[in-house]
Amino acid sequence: MELKLDPEWLHHCLKLLGIGGSILILWNGVCDLIYGYSPTLSGTEYFSRSVITVVLTAGGHPHWMVMLAQTAGWLYPLFALTYFHWWIGMRRAGFWLATLPILLLVYAVVMIGGIQHAGFAFLSVLEQAKAVVGSGDPTFFALANRYIIEHFFMGDLTAIVALSAGAFLLAVGIMSGRTIYPRWFVIVSPLGTMIVTMMVAAALPAPYAGYVLAPFGTWIMLVPNIAGTIWLWNHLDSLAADLVSASD
Repeated sequence: MELKLDPEWLHHCLKLLGIGGSILILWNGVCDLIYGYSPTLSGTEYFSRSVITVVLTAGGHPHWMVMLAQTAGWLYPLFALTYFHWWIGMRRAGFWLATLPILLLVYAVVMIGGIQHAGFAFLSVLEQAKAVVGSGDPTFFALANRYIIEHFFMGDLTAIVALSAGAFLLAVGIMSGRTIYPRWFVIVSPLGTMIVTMMVAAALPAPYAGYVLAPFGTWIMLVPNIAGTIWLWNHLDSLAADLVSASD
């Protein structure tokens, strides 16, 4: 089926998703910091079990602040829309290396908003309550905490699989050379952003590592959104002839 898009409409769409989407994603970063920032963890410690304690206690933040952090989860369906312009730029690579990975990433983002981002608040419920009224039954507390964590990871499983598969296939699509993006653009793709973020953060000491790794999911959305928007904005004339209709 032939697809025609008006250049003026596409410009407005890129502006809305690029600027508006990035502002909303930045709020997600603030909420991520509430959930997972620790001034005591180095980059390597963020890859250990120590980070679980930070998440379970929500960094010691008060209940109202943890509830505030949940608000970013409402925005994830909007974050999913930012992959539209990635599909525009990737479309030449075909279904398996363009449409499929985009669909996987969209699914992952929506699922992460509902399961993971909102779920971090539920992970901290017991520790929040313990900080207020204490816990007289450590066995019950430990078991309840374990069950909550297990339910969280079970619910998050398909989102992680979809995110990993989508990011990998998208990177393969870029490296195929069949997209509007140059091959080096894989660095600012979701997969490239994941790898670079982890490498940079692993070398950082406390308290700086937390500013990079706590909002890890934010970078995966923000960097590709900004990069993809700017590139398409400056290279609309390079799109396939059947993609953009001639303006009157």
